[in-house]
Amino acid sequence: MTDKILCISQARMTSTRLPAKIMKQVCGRSLLDYHVSRLLRSQTIDQLVLATTSNAADDPLEIFCIDADIDCIRGPEDDVLARYYQALQEYPADIIVRVTSDCPLIDPDLMDQVIQYYRDHRDRYDYITLGPTNFPRGLDVEVFSARALERAYFHGHEAHQREHVTPYIYRENSEFNCGIFPSDHRLGHHRWCVDEPEDFDLITKILTAFQGKDNFSWQECLTYLDNNPDWMTINSAIKQKSLKE
Repeated sequence: MTDKILCISQARMTSTRLPAKIMKQVCGRSLLDYHVSRLLRSQTIDQLVLATTSNAADDPLEIFCIDADIDCIRGPEDDVLARYYQALQEYPADIIVRVTSDCPLIDPDLMDQVIQYYRDHRDRYDYITLGPTNFPRGLDVEVFSARALERAYFHGHEAHQREHVTPYIYRENSEFNCGIFPSDHRLGHHRWCVDEPEDFDLITKILTAFQGKDNFSWQECLTYLDNNPDWMTINSAIKQKSLKE
């Protein structure tokens, strides 16, 4: 029997640091459009669901999903974990892939590799991530079992567990075996997610370099940065928020 793989991307318009960031435009396309288009290039996921909130401010995201012909669920704004559980209830699956919509450069090939690694090592791991230091922020992928998500939903009651979805699995519960996708890269100092205006400035340069296309690899992004080292200084001063901030 083949496992069903459900990719859930969380999204909202009410970011405190950069409101409506995922609908900002580069080369005539929204960051969300880049993100979704790249996810749909995956050869492994069976279904993609955008998990947004019931807040009226997020109505444009549901409209985007209708236009893009992808599934959308809406749930509590401050309980992202509940949205993930809701998505699993509406679209049953065996394996969950968690991504966030503020990552327009997310790489489908890398994501597929992480999923395959998880599948090959399911007898050893319940949860696999890229880890914090090996790959640029913005390529982040987490892969875990539906059972782990269910356990987190019913037993993770702290605010940061509800907001960040997976801390109950990888940080605060010894019942799960967690691993990191193996890599010799040490690229965690790169920041390719969009939280601040400076992040958007960098992403704009990278996407513009690809002339608004979305069929590029993360290695090609890195090559542009190597060839334009001044780009890396654009958002280098931004610090990643901690789980409990």
